[in-house]
Amino acid sequence: MTPFRRIVALSRPHLRYFLGGLIAAAFVGLLDLSLAYAIKTFIKMGNGRPELLSAVCWLVLAIYGGKWLFGYQQMVLLSTGVYRLATDLRARLYNHLHALSISFFDRQRTGQILSRMTNDVNVIQTSAPLFVEMITAPVKGVGGVVGMFVLNWRLTIAALLIVPLMALAITRIGGKMRSLSSLLQMRLADIAEIVEETVSGMRIIKSFAAEDYEMERFAERNREGYRAAMRGARRSAALGPTVELIGALGTILILIYGGYLVAQGHFQWDSFVPFIYLMTVVASSARHIGRINVSYQTMMGAAERVFEILDDKPDVAESPDAADPGKLQGRVTFENVTFSYLPKATALADVSLDVAPGEIVALVGPSGAGKSTVASLIPRFYDPSQGRVLVDGQDVRGLKLAPLRRQIAVVPQETMLFAASIRENIAYGRRDATSEQIEDAARAANAHDFILKTPEGYETVLGDRGARISLGQRQRIAIARAILADPAILILDEATSSLDAESERLVQEALEILMRGRTTFVIAHRLVTITKADRIIVMDRGRIVETGVFDELMRGDTLFRRLYEIQHRTTGDASYDI
Repeated sequence: MTPFRRIVALSRPHLRYFLGGLIAAAFVGLLDLSLAYAIKTFIKMGNGRPELLSAVCWLVLAIYGGKWLFGYQQMVLLSTGVYRLATDLRARLYNHLHALSISFFDRQRTGQILSRMTNDVNVIQTSAPLFVEMITAPVKGVGGVVGMFVLNWRLTIAALLIVPLMALAITRIGGKMRSLSSLLQMRLADIAEIVEETVSGMRIIKSFAAEDYEMERFAERNREGYRAAMRGARRSAALGPTVELIGALGTILILIYGGYLVAQGHFQWDSFVPFIYLMTVVASSARHIGRINVSYQTMMGAAERVFEILDDKPDVAESPDAADPGKLQGRVTFENVTFSYLPKATALADVSLDVAPGEIVALVGPSGAGKSTVASLIPRFYDPSQGRVLVDGQDVRGLKLAPLRRQIAVVPQETMLFAASIRENIAYGRRDATSEQIEDAARAANAHDFILKTPEGYETVLGDRGARISLGQRQRIAIARAILADPAILILDEATSSLDAESERLVQEALEILMRGRTTFVIAHRLVTITKADRIIVMDRGRIVETGVFDELMRGDTLFRRLYEIQHRTTGDASYDI
């Protein structure tokens, strides 16, 4: 299905607005044509019939009054339809983003996604004049030609000789507008990407005094956007004057030929002037058709980019007969699991692992060993290429995603907090929680005291990503959120990394409360947590190479011992990341 047909299909719920607006637009076109009759009547008045003056005045007033009424209705109705369509399209895009797999966001840049949801949808939204002219231009063009034939068929045929030239100009000049529009939207997406990165990374930029570099990087992308915009603008600007020039040549031809017919007595003057008016109406309609083509190509370029996202299918999809996992006990089993993010780049290779309910397992190993990949397969962010991941003996591919993920909590190193109140952030995974339950979770996470010291307590609105509070405080709010969610399975991804000693102590105490009675996967955690793990899984190049408790793995020439000694020599103390 073409992008235009898909846009039409999406417009069906708002069809009454579009039909009403198009009908009003048709009446505007017909009223424009009726001015030719008023002109002819006025000329007759000049030929000895002054009593027609009053009728002509009332006719012109009625025509323009009708044009105002129908013109107002056409714009209101069509704008309503277009804005409703754009609103639905944004909602569809946003909802579809939530349905897509994590892999989509791995390969797509944030700026590209934002640009398609804003710039591209806005291009479609601003197409209200296109829908108006799609009706008024053909109505006035066809109606004008019919009127011209009625007045003089010979002169009309002569006038229509310029139509092929106009069609050629419209086709040749407007032909590349879709690709130029797509190029412009890509450049705008690049600009949005840089802005998003800059706002998110402003602390890093300022810490490295990289403002000049970032401004130059933005300036280059901005210049590229300008060049792309001007390529489309020049082509669009050439179309109207070119069609107008061709129309002017045709008008000159008709004036010469029509004047000859009038001089020879084959054509009456009171018909010749209305004929010229109708011809200008037809020429104006041709210019509008050229603009329609440019607008249409621009809109289709934007629609193609929007539908690229809507057509993207999730790699991880819930099967129609998926089962509810029920209340999880927390057993996690990997059976010969192999997984790759990219072809020929294996992240996990034949991994088998069985974790009992309530067991604390530490995943350690060099960077890129596959620790985070193991954790990502449990809530089914990805599906293994081979093998199975089971929770309580059930293959996660056969389970409903929402009830599965609600029982798995992740506390990452870079805590994601929303620009909402502290209360809303803690209750994010359990929005029906009472104030008492939220505060109990905050107390368990060592967060209650510092929350009360904020300007509005639990109602304090945090900045973007929680920037108004410290890293340790953010971590404790994230832990409170996990405690309140009461998961059966817990994933801690470097949850105390980069914290000062006091913050680490408070976070660690909160984590110990959080881990009680829960199956826990600790990724690259510090020594104090690893020593308390029931089992340490050492990974290297996507494989499990060693398994045991801390004391066992420190005996002999093990990879774990080598990693520990390297970290110990680097830091000079017993706190280390593996």
